[in-house]
Amino acid sequence: MIQEWLVLKRRMTANYPLFQIEEKNVRSPRTGAVMDVQAIHFPDWVVVLPITRDQTVIMIHQYRHGNEKICLELPGGLVDSDDDSPKTTAQRELLEETGYRSKQIVKIGETYPQPAVLSNRCSFYLANDVERVGEMSLEAGEEISLVHIPINAIPSKIKRQEIDNAMTILAFSYYWMMAW
Repeated sequence: MIQEWLVLKRRMTANYPLFQIEEKNVRSPRTGAVMDVQAIHFPDWVVVLPITRDQTVIMIHQYRHGNEKICLELPGGLVDSDDDSPKTTAQRELLEETGYRSKQIVKIGETYPQPAVLSNRCSFYLANDVERVGEMSLEAGEEISLVHIPINAIPSKIKRQEIDNAMTILAFSYYWMMAW
């Protein structure tokens, strides 16, 4: 049976405003070998799947620095220390990034996005019957435009890789699993 590795020593090697990098000296329980590994400590984040009464998904186009492309994705963001829960973050991010609000927001899933190197969790929320209540309130580093897509058009957009953000695809997977 597989066992957890023993952490012999820890040290932060980088501390950025958004994340920290930790180097760990660890021992393999199988071989006893000692090695250095890294972990990135990133805040938890949320993804919101907003659907209107007429079954249209409110999505966003947003430029992403990691892949240097404009991506079609769902609204979401980092869980702020001021937020009392990830659900509060989901409500705030939905309003800030889209100008929409929902009285029916429920958690549909939670996962570790990349546990090989990231320590954070991502929570997924379904926002039903969203309604436009205001304008977007974007942060200085955000460039976002809204896109309205019928829910039944989403699978073909994923298949054609027009939607290729893994967390967005996972949110839709959680949504469709609810129907099973």
